[in-house]
Amino acid sequence: MARGTYTGKVRLHRGRVRLRVPEEGHHRAASPLELFFDLVFVVAVAELTQVLLHAPTWAGVLRFGALFVPMWWTWVCYTFYADRFDNDDRIYRLIMIIAMMSVLSVSVAVPQAFSGTAGAKRFALGYFVVRLILLGLYLRAHYHVPRARTLTRRYLQGYGLGAAVWGASALLPAPSCYALWTVGLLAELLTPILSASAVARVPFNASHIPERFGLFTIIVLGEVVALNAIGIAASGLRPETLAVVAGSFLIAACQWWLVFDHVDASPLRKWRLTGQAYVYGHLFVHGGITVTGVGGLLAAQAANATGHGHGHVALAGGPVLCFGMAAFLLGVGGIHLLNVGLRGDLRAWSRLGLAATFALLGVAGDDLPVLLLEGALVVGLSCQILIETRAPEVPHTLHST
Repeated sequence: MARGTYTGKVRLHRGRVRLRVPEEGHHRAASPLELFFDLVFVVAVAELTQVLLHAPTWAGVLRFGALFVPMWWTWVCYTFYADRFDNDDRIYRLIMIIAMMSVLSVSVAVPQAFSGTAGAKRFALGYFVVRLILLGLYLRAHYHVPRARTLTRRYLQGYGLGAAVWGASALLPAPSCYALWTVGLLAELLTPILSASAVARVPFNASHIPERFGLFTIIVLGEVVALNAIGIAASGLRPETLAVVAGSFLIAACQWWLVFDHVDASPLRKWRLTGQAYVYGHLFVHGGITVTGVGGLLAAQAANATGHGHGHVALAGGPVLCFGMAAFLLGVGGIHLLNVGLRGDLRAWSRLGLAATFALLGVAGDDLPVLLLEGALVVGLSCQILIETRAPEVPHTLHST
């Protein structure tokens, strides 16, 4: 009898790395190891939400963003490596398990990353180790896969530069080290963009990557659900607080509906511009969902603090809810706009217009009742979903490559 319960075709090549060429008409599902790897990012997202919950201010938003981007980028980089080079041999499994432990170490360092030199050094060194492991994987692929060496060389150079800068930042005190964090992260983020021709020569699986991004969307939506549960537990079953939590959940449901039914994965057929917009646009999608969830809990806490008899409750710490929604819609709108061309279509401009509307609501968010604000968000998203369903199709600007 065969060992194990998984029946997917994963363990194709043992002992050496080989390029996994996408098969025409074949859908590649996420492997059990990829799903296991995602679990450590559940912890990472939970720690990131605490950063914003404890400091719902503009400075807190900046700190959240400065930490969310490298954690999200870590997931993206390992996902694209696995898409091309995952052969599921014992060496790869052991390396990924070590990488998971390293990501956990970085995750628990998140809350103290901006608390002083010691916290910054711990986060930087942990992230440096995570990047070194990725570099080791690309070195292995560079040795075994001559066809991919144009790409692996560029990634080893760009990611190596970024890792070196992050390592150097651990030698500097706070806040000087934060400048190096910015430089190192920019070097990493720009590497795939500046390597577009190399990426085109070493294809990734255009059916596998959207599934993987969808799974990270489920991770951040799961954190929103957890925050809703916290709001219910702390509500004392007060009707107004429960109504705010219900509104937050409906917003998350609308985000789920919009992403999984109406965010087109076809941009990935071509990496230049459209594929890049799909990947980097999801930074705003995932970050926006997370921020919206935090805003929902802050709104519930503010409503709970007022007790009964108060019809107007301001969002604690600012209009986090609205700006999170604006970021989310900016992400999905930007992806679609570049996919159909800069002239756009009804879907693209309605998404971006709704993002601008929510941003304006955020400016006035402190002066608006929370329930009214959430109602406006739910109605706006519901109308957007209706537009997405009924709007005529517009031919894409890209062609399959």
